[in-house]
Amino acid sequence: MKPAGSLALLALLLAGCSAGSGLTTGALLGDDKPAAPVNDAPARAFQVGTASARAVKCGFNFDPAKLKTNYLAYEKQQPSGQDTAKIERIYDVSFNGVAKAVAGEGEYCSETKTKTIKADLGRHLAGDYTPRVVPKEQEEGLFSGMGSGGSAPEYKAKHPMDNSD
Repeated sequence: MKPAGSLALLALLLAGCSAGSGLTTGALLGDDKPAAPVNDAPARAFQVGTASARAVKCGFNFDPAKLKTNYLAYEKQQPSGQDTAKIERIYDVSFNGVAKAVAGEGEYCSETKTKTIKADLGRHLAGDYTPRVVPKEQEEGLFSGMGSGGSAPEYKAKHPMDNSD
């Protein structure tokens, strides 16, 4: 599959994962409380897949295949009745998409990123597959490093495929 095709598939899968728009009155009125991440099977699959790909990139010593197997076994035990094949596809697309996206980044594994990756990987290896809550001060957008000193530095949006911390 071509990289553009896999990214389009990932976007399509993620668009179908959300039951709501994510827009709340708190977001409109400037509520400073971070929204709790969605903790459903597609969100967990995406989180575990991306964390595993990031850990592989940074050279963490773990078995990615075993993590995937343990995660999928966890999802099979959940009462939600999610389609296991769909969850596995989301996992694979997120893992492969992130792995390809960060493959060429030579200085990807900064100290801040490795701390975050280590925390996520540790939780997942211990059987906690819930998505990570991103503190408000760590949220950065896809283009957050561009145009520093601009007229609106307080606006930062977190893009789902942004792996920077």
